[in-house]
Amino acid sequence: MAIGQYRDDPTEMDDIEREVAAAQYPEGGLVVGLGIGIVLPVLTVQALLVVTPFLGGVVGFVLGRRFRDYAIRRRRRDRSATE
Repeated sequence: MAIGQYRDDPTEMDDIEREVAAAQYPEGGLVVGLGIGIVLPVLTVQALLVVTPFLGGVVGFVLGRRFRDYAIRRRRRDRSATE
């Protein structure tokens, strides 16, 4: 089951999708998730150091994708309200 429609080719995107993709929400969420996944086990239990970076990265990426989709919907709604 796909999370949603994902296009990474700029020629297939409209201007709103290109603007949001340029902000790199999923990639930023991935980096933050990986960082939390590394720091958290170092501060708690070192055995979690193997698993939590992966889980943190996945969670961060999914949250970033959700935020990206929200930003696209919000900007499209704003555009349609002004037209």
